[in-house]
Amino acid sequence: MGIDRKRIGFSLVLVLLIALALEGALSGLARVSPRVHALLASPWESYTVPDARLGHRPNPDFPGHDARGFRNPRVPGKADIVVLGDSQTYGTGVEMTQAWPSRLSELTGKTVYNMAFGGYAPAHALYYWDEAAAFHPDLVIGAVYAGNDYFDDFDLVYNRGQLVELGTPAPAVRKTVRDAERALPLAEYVGKMFVMGDDVPASQGWTLQAAGAAPVEWLTCHSRLYALARRARYVWESRGRSETAKPGNSWERAVAFAHEHPDFCQPFDGGGAHTLFTSRYRLAALDQSDPRIREGLWITLRALARAHELADASGIRFLVVLIPTKESVFETIAGDQPDSYRRLVENEALARRATTAFLEERRIEHVDALAALRARLAAGPQPYALDHDGHPNEHGHRAIAEAVARRLDSEE
Repeated sequence: MGIDRKRIGFSLVLVLLIALALEGALSGLARVSPRVHALLASPWESYTVPDARLGHRPNPDFPGHDARGFRNPRVPGKADIVVLGDSQTYGTGVEMTQAWPSRLSELTGKTVYNMAFGGYAPAHALYYWDEAAAFHPDLVIGAVYAGNDYFDDFDLVYNRGQLVELGTPAPAVRKTVRDAERALPLAEYVGKMFVMGDDVPASQGWTLQAAGAAPVEWLTCHSRLYALARRARYVWESRGRSETAKPGNSWERAVAFAHEHPDFCQPFDGGGAHTLFTSRYRLAALDQSDPRIREGLWITLRALARAHELADASGIRFLVVLIPTKESVFETIAGDQPDSYRRLVENEALARRATTAFLEERRIEHVDALAALRARLAAGPQPYALDHDGHPNEHGHRAIAEAVARRLDSEE
């Protein structure tokens, strides 16, 4: 039987016409609907809007964000508690109602407004402190994530040139920092660890395009159908990453991923728990032997002190919540791990002691979530996902919320 070329040609033309019609319909919807436009943008572009000082702000048009761009069901006139932090507090990988600020609201019966966002650190929060204070809260909580806040604060001050007064006034330290940056920019190194050595340009981090393929590049930039497929893939993969402790195929996929990235991922299976560690990436943003990370730590501490002063001047209670890395939570059962893991938890312990001493010296209230997360790990279900994601899962967020609630109860 010969090939019916006319029928094949007709089918191809029909498919092309349908694709063009869908492309036009999606383009039209994107022009008239901010929601559709946000969904069809790359996940990062739809999630954020540019900001001259902060680099980016949360996009109010992103699904699940309120009119101010933060992750809340609505913008209240007044909030009893306002929470500042990064993606660990925003709730990356879990539903809005599962993020620990929402859980804290359930536990305390108070109105909690979540102003955390990915990539933010304590210094960033100083830029929108007035927005937080405008809710007339009784309490502001500043969350500090050991995994990357010191790097993010360093990057804001030294590379973005913002809040430079938070940097050290010591010329020798500044010179050491600048010399280290010239030798190898910290953002470049941390970024390489984050993408596990893959050569992905920062501007294309969320795309699926092949470098140098002009037609594909055009599709990634202009095609709404491509954008819809990209969003569907992102949502599908995000759901996969949010699985918590299911045995079988999901763990097998995680192990396979680790075997594909042996220099960057370490599978752990023991003590009734299993997950992937990414200690090289976390160490890159926590290594106290790097003068830039040491400077970032002190920028974070100075930012917390400044936030405490602002809160005190307005009669607002201020509480710092210390959030550890997944690796430090698992340390008690991790057993024999690579040198990068050992160095990570040692450096994190150094930073934790320095932070605690600084807060205690200045009588700044604080609560460390490490013990609560370790207790949840011991009791189960485990507080982190099976894969390389370092964000707490719903059980981890509940453990953090309970630790904060206990601290608030003890002070009442």
